[in-house]
Amino acid sequence: MRSALPAALLAAVLAARTLPLAAETLPVDPAHSHAEFGVHVLWFGRIVGRLDKLQGTLDLDRRSGQASVDVHVAAAAVRMDNSRYADWARGPDFFDAARHPQIRFVSQPFPLDRLQQGGDLEGTLTLRGISHPVRFELLAQPCLAAMLDLATAATARAPAAANSAPVAVAASAASVPAGTANATAAPAQTTGPASAATAAARSTPAPLCRALARGSIERRRFGMTAQRFTIGDRVELGLVLSIPPTP
Repeated sequence: MRSALPAALLAAVLAARTLPLAAETLPVDPAHSHAEFGVHVLWFGRIVGRLDKLQGTLDLDRRSGQASVDVHVAAAAVRMDNSRYADWARGPDFFDAARHPQIRFVSQPFPLDRLQQGGDLEGTLTLRGISHPVRFELLAQPCLAAMLDLATAATARAPAAANSAPVAVAASAASVPAGTANATAAPAQTTGPASAATAAARSTPAPLCRALARGSIERRRFGMTAQRFTIGDRVELGLVLSIPPTP
């Protein structure tokens, strides 16, 4: 019986080394994220609005080098400069929020480096209960470079090390926008005690990093056929997804 225990432990260790790295799920910060839309109206030009109640996740798979996003927004959470336009946008002629309270976008997997460099973001948009494939343009976001570097480096480490703390470090580093690294970095350690100012700087939360996407749809494909002679068929859409640093 004594010899069986080490053999079982060895088998468990070998099995653990063959397991793929766990996927990481980063939540979207709903307080600093939203969707945007714009349409062209005859005689009035382009009118724009935003949808504030957005929630979602950014999923990272470091082993495959892929990422994906899943976001949903409350169709009734329309904010526009003109309250009459806002009522119309959430009404049956447009978003029809009473019958279809959620708008959802689920992306296809895409390369991790696209978060930093930008590129196509394809997926499925569900609007008014109707789902169609759509394509967004993911804008380049240099503040995610640190996260991508850590994700790439993690594939070279043993699974035990890859499943530990780097996720929190990656999210924190990725939240620093390009051009602000020198302003937000902690001061170098000195031989003397840290001053109150240094301690305060170190305790200041890192800024959010935003993933930005833009695209457009044909509204008739989603059953939005009302007032087709006065309102353009093309609806511009945008996503502003803030990724908070992990504590």
